[in-house]
Parts: sequence; C-alpha cells; structure tokens
Amino acid sequence: MVIVFDLDDTLYDEVDFVKSGFLEISEYLGDKKYFEFMWDEFRKNGSGKVFNKLIDEFNIKIPLNKLIEIYRFHFPKITLPKESKELLKFAKISALITDGHYITQQNKYKALNLDINLPIFTDFYHTKKPELKPFQMVMDKYPNEKYIYISDNPKKDFFAPKKLGWGTIRYKNPNGIYKDIKNNADIEVTSRSKILEVLKDNR
Repeated sequence: MVIVFDLDDTLYDEVDFVKSGFLEISEYLGDKKYFEFMWDEFRKNGSGKVFNKLIDEFNIKIPLNKLIEIYRFHFPKITLPKESKELLKFAKISALITDGHYITQQNKYKALNLDINLPIFTDFYHTKKPELKPFQMVMDKYPNEKYIYISDNPKKDFFAPKKLGWGTIRYKNPNGIYKDIKNNADIEVTSRSKILEVLKDNR
C-alpha cells in the first residue's frame, strides 16, 4: 500500500506557518507590535489583505512585494505533530503531493524534517491538483499497488485520485480553512490519530 499525503493542514497545521511568517516579518521590521497586528488581523479576517493593512496602519515604506517575499521564502519555525510522525512511521511506502510555490513547500518539508519516499512538489512539475499528473507520477513510480490519498481540501484534492481508483481520506482539520467545506472523500476523520486507525483497518 502506498500512502500519499498532502502537506498543509494535513501533516501539520498551516496556521503555524502563518504565525512563523508573521514573526519573520516583525523581526525584519524590528518590532513585535507588527506581529501582534498581523496576527489579530489574520484571526479576524483571514490572510487576504494582512500586509496591505499593515503598511497602511503603520505607514510602512517597504514595498508590499518585499513583505510577501519575506513571508513566502522564509525558513519556517514549524514542527511535525506526534500523530503525523506515527502516520509516516506506519507507511511502508510514502509519497507527498503538495501545491504551492516550490521553494516555500520545500522549506516546509525541510523544517518538518520529513523523509518521504516520493515527495512531489507540483509547482516544480508545472502541474497542480486537481490535475491527474502528480497522482500518475506516484503510480508510475510504484505500479500495481493500493493507493490511499490523505488530505484536507474537498474543493480540489480528491477528484483526481478518485478518478484513478484510489482510496481517499479527508482529514477535517479543526484549525484549517476548509473545515466547513462538505466532504467528498471516501472517509472523513477529525483527528490524525483516527487516520491511523482507518489505515490499519484498510491494510
């Protein structure tokens, strides 16, 4: 069985990356008050216009693109939850399919000390979910196996693997931005420890 993971809000909580990025920017700007403003704005209104509002609120002269660059390409202070370590230990063959800027996703991968058999950063291969290509790459590498994809986002993550006959598990992350989206995976769970139970039942 090949167990294929998403990264953000699946193996770790993406909110930890957001917090890390805001801290990096506040350190660059030289005052913790910037972090407090961004974090408060993010919690109230999401991430969409946080940096624009930061610039307006404090009359910051640094260009918006510079703040985005710092956030996107910093080496994050994030850690892998114990339950995710257990999931990866259980997986005899593991793969990763994650969207997002290649350097950003690779920095997360390194920061989490991941050691996955086949990590696929879709941006590097000029593809993204819900396209079939990254999932077919897994099947090409490990033919004639049973495949299970574990992810959090019903809006795009499960269409391709279901077309290819994979099993799908949706982790409804209570801290994730997709937690209110209706499930379309085979199985939905609300904890990482429950994912492991499902995998053991399906091996």
